[in-house]
Amino acid sequence: MKNIILFSLSAMLMGGCDHSHNHQKSEDGTLAREFYGDSFDISASIPVSALTAQLEGKDTLFATIDGVINQTCPAAGCWLNMRLDSGVQKITTDHVFFVPIEGCEGLNAKAKGKAFYDEISVEMLKHYAQEEGRTEAEIAAITEPKKVLNFIATGVMIEGYKEPEGGAKQGTCNHDHSDGSSHDHDHEHNETQEEGGH
Repeated sequence: MKNIILFSLSAMLMGGCDHSHNHQKSEDGTLAREFYGDSFDISASIPVSALTAQLEGKDTLFATIDGVINQTCPAAGCWLNMRLDSGVQKITTDHVFFVPIEGCEGLNAKAKGKAFYDEISVEMLKHYAQEEGRTEAEIAAITEPKKVLNFIATGVMIEGYKEPEGGAKQGTCNHDHSDGSSHDHDHEHNETQEEGGH
């Protein structure tokens, strides 16, 4: 009986994760647009590099951002990094949906969600560094939490992604979310601005 209950609970938890995606052609019919998570209007967006300025003086910014993918999470597809002139902007899916774990580097992408400043724990910083392929020395050097500009997406669109022959690799989540926790760190953020555009 206990096993049946545990299995049912696991199935319910896994049911909340969206591994599906929607396929659309671009206007010129050449590049495929794959939506992961919620589909959204991609006509109005701001460059990822403008997030800091757009968020100034606000607790939270709801926006659609665009940029070039530097890397996606190679373990589960639960995050992607967009390129900035001085580093990258991490976009997390909060394990509600997943993006491809490979083959997205250099592709244009858009993400809809919320941006806010948050303090990331040492444990999570080390976890991200490990997934990003940092050296053991770089990971060991992380000893303090860090205030970062966080972006949690409800949907991501990747343009030009081609699924490998035989299908895309499926990652596995090595986080324990059985207690209902997420990467949102249980913070509440006021809805101060609706989606920005340019």
